[in-house]
Amino acid sequence: MGQVSAILVNYFSADLIIRAVHSLCDQKVDSEILVVDNSLDPQEAELLRTGIPEFVKLRINTTNTGFGGACNQAYAEASGESILLLNPDAYLLPDALGALEQALQGDERVAAVGPRTFWDAEQQFLMPPSTFPSLADYCGSCLARSSPFFFRWRSRHFSHWACRYWSSDAPLSVPALSGGHVLLKRAALEKAGGLFDERFFLYWEDTDLMQRLRAAGYDLRMIPAARAVHEYTHSPEKSQRIAEGWPTYYHKHLAAHPLVRWLERGRRTAAPGRASSPAALEASRRDNGDLVFSVPVPWQGSWLLEISVNGDFVPAIGHWGAGERALLPLALQERLAGQALHVRLSAPGHSGQGQYWQSGS
Repeated sequence: MGQVSAILVNYFSADLIIRAVHSLCDQKVDSEILVVDNSLDPQEAELLRTGIPEFVKLRINTTNTGFGGACNQAYAEASGESILLLNPDAYLLPDALGALEQALQGDERVAAVGPRTFWDAEQQFLMPPSTFPSLADYCGSCLARSSPFFFRWRSRHFSHWACRYWSSDAPLSVPALSGGHVLLKRAALEKAGGLFDERFFLYWEDTDLMQRLRAAGYDLRMIPAARAVHEYTHSPEKSQRIAEGWPTYYHKHLAAHPLVRWLERGRRTAAPGRASSPAALEASRRDNGDLVFSVPVPWQGSWLLEISVNGDFVPAIGHWGAGERALLPLALQERLAGQALHVRLSAPGHSGQGQYWQSGS
């Protein structure tokens, strides 16, 4: 195997960076580790200096260059044939890096690989497959905003894909991978125009990269043998920052297409919601704040719980289970605080349908 260079960017998350770095040190694959600090805060810099091993290459920036800019800064210094990007709030589980590196270098058609990723340390809640606003997907989202039929179709289509993604035991070709935990082939990056387009200060830079890698003819794969935990949070502020970054991606990849222009002229701005009143999911709250959902008797042999901040469940976190109750711990609820929380319970073979619960309802 060739050299792996791991890149991590800090922005007021030194404690998490230290944990992520140690997860790399515990891998059986030796890696060059580069940490770039964008916090512009002496205390953060000192925490990093004292908390990570001396062999880690630490760069303290005097200006906040954004996530993409900081990654490019480290990439220019990295020597590896493979480039690992790892978010501060993510960490690799044992042997993950070796499985990723073997999958990446074992096929010249593959440009990027990602692990099966969990939301919780107990590995009960699965992070969704990355969404990819291709032309077809964007057109579908426009139609879903103006048509109850397409709204339901898009929700079910994504849920079916997510179930395949979550249950696959073999490497799976995917349309995109998250930049928060991905191993990239340097040779493919160079053919696709480099690592990140720095016009994306924060968010969408990884989506743009996946678009470029696919356009260059490469395959992207999720590797189930590699596992990671991503303690993902989603706040209203994050939604705002994602929205602020969207126009750059839209104008780069979508705006010029005639079909997009036609849809933009005609679509309504508000989502119609579900066409009919869905079956209500019975919920109660324990004294400790955990949410408990009652599972209908016919489903108790096996069920799927999906959690999302979007009413169409695109994307959604998934939890397979069995029994008469499904549990959503308070600690996980708090990672999605500040916005409506949507929950759907369904039986195998009926993903995208089922019983629904929404916070505040």
